[in-house]
Amino acid sequence: MAGTALALWGMTMVGGAYMFMMAMGLSRGPGEPAHSHWPTSLMFVHAGVAAGGAALWAAYMIYDEQILAWISFGVLLVVAALGDVLFVTWFKDRRAEKAAERGGEVARVRDYVPTNVPPPASGDRMAQENPDTTVPVTQLEERRIPTIAVVAHGGLAVLTILLVLIEAIRA
Repeated sequence: MAGTALALWGMTMVGGAYMFMMAMGLSRGPGEPAHSHWPTSLMFVHAGVAAGGAALWAAYMIYDEQILAWISFGVLLVVAALGDVLFVTWFKDRRAEKAAERGGEVARVRDYVPTNVPPPASGDRMAQENPDTTVPVTQLEERRIPTIAVVAHGGLAVLTILLVLIEAIRA
């Protein structure tokens, strides 16, 4: 069961990496500015803690130390909490976008990527512009993440948590 949990953990991380790349704007065309309502630091911490937890789980599988199983489970709970923050933000923004599509007011949210200034010409100094710190929800990178990817990522995460808990109890 520990190997199955690790495999699910890996599949969850692959799905998360896909969503991370979408949220970082890798799907946009050249020259298009990126806008995100997700703090980049939160995305990195969520992914980093998940990867660290997977490494702990692999160590548990190698050394068969029960404490590593329980620490891995605790790490998963932290990862899940961080993921819940990202999910709730995505869900609210998605609802606001759908409302705008139905003719409602286009909501504006904080843009965590506000410095989309082009690089300076050779020899020029970089000038920090003071851009608007909000952006319409219809321009967020997160809107490009398919709903099925979010649901699959969350479902795999829940299964992973359950398997890790069962294995930790059995250890």
